[in-house]
Amino acid sequence: MSVNEIYDLLKKYRENECTPEEKERIIRWYQQFEQEAELLPEIPQRKLDQLWSSIENRVNGRKGRRIGWIYRCAVAAVILCLVAGGIAYYNQGAKKNGVELVQQEILPAKGVVVLQLSDGRQVPLTEAVTIRDREGMIIKNDSTKVLDYTLAGDGAVQPVYNTITVPAGGEYRVLLSDGSSVRLNSCSSLTYPVPFHGDVREVKLKGEAFFDVVKGVKPFIVKTSSMDVRVLGTSFNVSDYEDDYQAQTTLLEGRVAVKEYEITPGMMLAYSKRDGQVRTEEVDTDLYVSWMKGKFRFEDMRLEDIMTKLNRWYDCEVEYADASLCGLRFSGAAEKDRPASYLLGMIETVTDVKFKVSGKKILVMNK
Repeated sequence: MSVNEIYDLLKKYRENECTPEEKERIIRWYQQFEQEAELLPEIPQRKLDQLWSSIENRVNGRKGRRIGWIYRCAVAAVILCLVAGGIAYYNQGAKKNGVELVQQEILPAKGVVVLQLSDGRQVPLTEAVTIRDREGMIIKNDSTKVLDYTLAGDGAVQPVYNTITVPAGGEYRVLLSDGSSVRLNSCSSLTYPVPFHGDVREVKLKGEAFFDVVKGVKPFIVKTSSMDVRVLGTSFNVSDYEDDYQAQTTLLEGRVAVKEYEITPGMMLAYSKRDGQVRTEEVDTDLYVSWMKGKFRFEDMRLEDIMTKLNRWYDCEVEYADASLCGLRFSGAAEKDRPASYLLGMIETVTDVKFKVSGKKILVMNK
């Protein structure tokens, strides 16, 4: 059965409108779901428990084994939608069942990526073009959002620096002169030499980027406002936005050193900007690079941090009617090319918050 068919049957069941055949269909579906739930990679067991508890707590005055089973089915439907990438409206029926979903659409922002050359010129990267910087160094920008410096050469006498700035709702990839690849997330910028000079390959990052560094004799260093990440050749993600309370490095391949700590593949290092504490832990690396795969993924994340990430993609304004809502936690996933309402609707369904949207402003309230 499709998601919409499941939801329609659950709705009819709650309203005592199911035929015996329809009741049998939903029972068979739920039994099959119970058997296969543990195989769903997106939903850990503790999330199943959270969802069951969240929806069961909303039952006002309706007790009994029969009702509990119905709401476990409702949770299963929610989980199925999460695995598929989110739940937006459940068509028009969801609002009738007590969930006030967002009616206005906030779409991903569409800013222009800008390249600043060493002489101060700013070049909007809106089309495929060949750019020449000082001393004739060749930079190619193609239609697949890749800025290529591999033909820049190494004839510059003095270090020459470029900066690429990616706005809200954007992503861009840079091939550095040594062949290393950097993929920048939204609201991020990278400053780098063209070509590399001296004994190290050093770049400066604001925001978030995924690095795939070509092995070489010269160490590769990523400098942010909070830390230096030092590598020889590896694949890793670095996130250090100015308004985040911590900076993170997540390693996929190779080995990196950060603040005298070494981490190995599958580990994440987090640096607290508030107290300078460093912690390392093994993580699901897919969670930290999901942005490159066109998805938002959240695992037990604070609502305030989720909304900050949404703001960087949709370029919206977020306000809270009650400051205590900032600390609520949520797990889920949604495609980034969807309107913001897609993810907001998911959060509304499984938490006690609701969102009021006016233009590009989002007000977070208690239900």
